Amino acid sequence: MDPATPASTPPASSARSTDVARTGPPEAPELGRWVTAQPPKAADVVRKLVTFPKLCLDHRDLIRTSVKRELQARFTGTALGWAWPLLQPLLLFLVYYFIFTKLLGIKFEGTLPPGQEAAFGIFMFVGVVVWAALSDSILRGCGAIVENGNLIKKLAFPSEVLPLNVVMVSMVTMLFAVAMFVVATVATPIWQAPGVMLLWVPVLVLVQAVFTLGIVLFLSALQVFLRDTIQVMGVVTTVWMFLTPIFWTPEIVDPEVIGPYLWIVELNPMFHIVYAWRVVLMSSEPAISFHHDFGTSLLVYSAWALGAFVVGYAFFVLCQRRFADEV
Repeated sequence: MDPATPASTPPASSARSTDVARTGPPEAPELGRWVTAQPPKAADVVRKLVTFPKLCLDHRDLIRTSVKRELQARFTGTALGWAWPLLQPLLLFLVYYFIFTKLLGIKFEGTLPPGQEAAFGIFMFVGVVVWAALSDSILRGCGAIVENGNLIKKLAFPSEVLPLNVVMVSMVTMLFAVAMFVVATVATPIWQAPGVMLLWVPVLVLVQAVFTLGIVLFLSALQVFLRDTIQVMGVVTTVWMFLTPIFWTPEIVDPEVIGPYLWIVELNPMFHIVYAWRVVLMSSEPAISFHHDFGTSLLVYSAWALGAFVVGYAFFVLCQRRFADEV
């Protein structure tokens, strides 16, 4: 052995392996900073909040592929396959129309012109479709991190994408229902087809997605540490649904009964987005005014959406460093 060469000097490859094991994997420029064991500072949280759209843009292929795979998993292999996203809202529409128009004969007395007796059935249909997008996202999204532990432990995987995928799938499913509603109103005389108000659909989808994503980010992170979260949210979403004017409207409730509680209803963010969707899809009828206006409800809900996203994503970022250990 050459005495000038120390016996303890490791090969170059071994030295590099030791450095990686000691310091962690090198930072990948396209993925941003690695999740570390150190608690993120306020500046880090703000930076991630601001750069979230860029993260989505950088991983758009991953998001698109994941959403497509989830939709395929729901419908591929069934007898009707991709016809289900179209048939489900159509059947729901027909059920509500039949029950509340033909059987119960419920309508907004004195507010609808002749031939528009289907109002209450359509009123409920729109509310259920919008609500289903939220409840489906919450109940599926709670387990988004826990159920994908194998991906979370891969350091290069952006865990924020998992809750986002759940929300995107629910939004796509809701848009199938909206499309079927529009087709049904164009092809049949059940209801007058929506007009130019349909141009607001992208805005409503965006603010609803932001609001829902904020909630799902918060709950998916909480589920990692508190596994009862999904059970609690099953109860919460049920109570929340009945507090939202989906199966009822303040106009048909005794004012003396609803009056003291109307301010609680108006604080409910889902009250405003459901109302906005009804205005867009039932814009030809004044029966669902709720004594509000579309612009005010959209602004109120947008404020709720921004607040929910900031709080939800900030909590997610603060918990993110512990995901790999807990799942």
